[in-house]
Amino acid sequence: MTHLIIYAHPSEDSFSKQLVERIKGYSETLNKVIVRDLYEMNFNPVLTKEELKQLKNGNIAKDVDQEQEYFEEADIISFVYPLWWASYPAILKGYIDRVLAYGFGYQVGENGLEGLLGGRGVILHTSMGNAITEEDEEKLLPNLTLTQGQEVFGFCDMEVMQHFFYPQIMSITNQEKEDFIVSTVEFYKELFISDRN
Repeated sequence: MTHLIIYAHPSEDSFSKQLVERIKGYSETLNKVIVRDLYEMNFNPVLTKEELKQLKNGNIAKDVDQEQEYFEEADIISFVYPLWWASYPAILKGYIDRVLAYGFGYQVGENGLEGLLGGRGVILHTSMGNAITEEDEEKLLPNLTLTQGQEVFGFCDMEVMQHFFYPQIMSITNQEKEDFIVSTVEFYKELFISDRN
């Protein structure tokens, strides 16, 4: 199994970075793991007019072609990112715009638009500065999973398996952060062990 981890946080000492390292550390005991640190890569998130024109002619930019190869190889894809203004960081949004492009992530088929990346599972990890209220549990979080998960990755025929939210990440204790990480790694343990049985 190949586990692709897409990471989008600019800070080296962020909770998200700690989470990536721990997920990677466990996952690579059982799987091939590929980590794409978008800030470290200095990934260009801008889909230019020229690139869009080339894409329509079937020409894929070299950096995008490489990322698409990783997607093709992956069985499980984890996205780790902070919630900024109720969305992804711009670098991740641009990554999605460029990599999950028409002809790779989806296309028009006989029955209309169809996803092209079936057979892959997606797990989202979203850190948040705010607390989660009961109303958020009922309304906000399902809507974020819809817009950031199903309407993007589900649209490309990938299965959104889980969406983790980590609230108040800037103000909680180190122990509370560790508890989040341990719980998340346990999810991966169950996932990968059950997959092998």
